[in-house]
Amino acid sequence: MPSVQAALDVAVLARFFRVLGDPTRLRILALLEDGERTAGELVAAVGGHQPRISAHLACLRHCGFVETDRRGREIFYRIALPGVASLLNAATNASAPQAERLASCSRIGPDWV
Repeated sequence: MPSVQAALDVAVLARFFRVLGDPTRLRILALLEDGERTAGELVAAVGGHQPRISAHLACLRHCGFVETDRRGREIFYRIALPGVASLLNAATNASAPQAERLASCSRIGPDWV
């Protein structure tokens, strides 16, 4: 029988990947790999509605993936989680052989493709 700590670790890890399981949040993190950006720049680059992007940014911030810095009226976002860029690159490489199957998978989540 797994220990309580192991169950908690699995739950935390599942939540970690759930944060990464949204295409908009992945786009935001990819944009921030190149350096910090304002919320307005992220909205323009991602191409969504401002309230929706703000909700994704709030999720990323709450979960510790990004941090902010207020400068006057602007809030700048940057990656706060060490290694997230390497993790995303590794995931890109690992998923490449299965890209077609993953793109056509109808067994998980909404159809984001």
